[in-house]
Amino acid sequence: MYKVTIADVAELTEEVLKVEFASTTPAGSDARSSNIGATITITGRVSYDADKPFMKDSTKEIAAWSMVKPDSTDTYKTVSVEFDHTGLTRSYELSHAFVVSFHEQFEDQNGLFELVVRQKKDRLDGVKVD
Repeated sequence: MYKVTIADVAELTEEVLKVEFASTTPAGSDARSSNIGATITITGRVSYDADKPFMKDSTKEIAAWSMVKPDSTDTYKTVSVEFDHTGLTRSYELSHAFVVSFHEQFEDQNGLFELVVRQKKDRLDGVKVD
């Protein structure tokens, strides 16, 4: 079970299918680089079930956030992800996340989305993994 919270934007739960966390450095580095990236990719369903209007609204709010200009005060948000499955728990938090990409695709009445967020480079101390 996932719980994804994007401050002032959305909270996603049961429609989240997959979450990936990646910490990366440049492939050509010969020593530990200070150019570290922390990225979270969230994949889920866009639900048009009448009992779940929050997913339709949440993905609309995420799409709007993805188009915010870089000089806006809304560019960076706290994004937290909690995963809990049969005793295995993990949580990630990016304190100053921005949208790298957001995709929605629809086939008939079914929809999927993928949100990729990354921590601002000068705020890497704001990444938490528990």
